[in-house]
This record gives sequence, structure tokens and C-alpha cells, in this order.
Amino acid sequence: MVWSLLCASAVAQPVDPSGAAEQALATQFPPESIDSVDRANDALALVPVARSEIVRRVARQRAQCYAQFFTSSCLIDLRESERRATKAVRRVEVEANALLRRERAAERDRAVADRERRAAEQRAKSVPITGKARNAESPDATDSSLEPAGIEAVKPEPPEPPAPPSAPAPANETRP
Repeated sequence: MVWSLLCASAVAQPVDPSGAAEQALATQFPPESIDSVDRANDALALVPVARSEIVRRVARQRAQCYAQFFTSSCLIDLRESERRATKAVRRVEVEANALLRRERAAERDRAVADRERRAAEQRAKSVPITGKARNAESPDATDSSLEPAGIEAVKPEPPEPPAPPSAPAPANETRP
């Protein structure tokens, strides 16, 4: 008689296999539905809420499992339901993070392309300082008479050779 009552109580309190938080998250963000940065940020804001709900629900149900006669079977079922719930939340989190990562990479690529474009424009606008260098780049710059008067090429003087080393002082002399 006691045995049948214990078995009936174990069957009467089944473990809730799916929680409301992860179901709401999964229905609000079905697979491949996160397609904007705002939607990804919304999903990532709800992930910690769903995880904390899973933790609270598992703790509550674990306490119920310890009150039952078939504790290990109840705990096994609880672990499986926790795994499924966590997997659903993780799917949404991974999808949102992947979209944000792609958007950051695209933004970096746009910034690099913009910097390269501005640098190319700057190189195209730059003009050399001396007339000789400016004229050397033009197609009809073969004539050296185009160089402005009074500006001459400054040639650096060769460096002076080092002075020969002085003779070492004899060992028997003292230095002052």
C-alpha cells in the first residue's frame, strides 16, 4: 500500500520539460530570424533573463525531485530538460552574436576602404615642393631649363674620415 502511494506521488509530479522563458525566446526569435543589429541586441538582452529563469526552475524542480521516491530518475529527466532549454537559449545567443560579429567586420572593412580612398585622393592632390621634382613627374620634363632660377640642388658634403687613433701612453708613465 505504501509502495503504491509513493509510486503515485512520483507520477503525479512530473518534471516540467519546457519552461516559459526559453519557449518565449525561441518563438520570438525563430532560427535565422535575427537579421538586424537592433534585433540581435534585443535577443542578447533577453538571454540572461531566460537563463536565470532556467536556473530558478531547475533549482525548484530539483528540490521536488529529492522529495520523491525515484529521485535519480527525476534528476535524469531534469538534467535532460535543462539541457534542451539551455540549447534553445544558446541557439538564439549564438545567432545574435554571429550577426553582430559580421556587422562589426563589415564596418571595419568599410572604414579601411574609406581610409584607403582618402589616402589615394590625398596622394593624387599632393604636389612636390621643388620645381625639379614637380617637373620630373610631368611628361614634358626632359628639359632641365624648366627649373626655377636661383634654386640649385644642394649636394651633401661627404663625411670627414675619422681621425687616426692617438698612440697609447707608455705603461710606465703616470697620467696626471
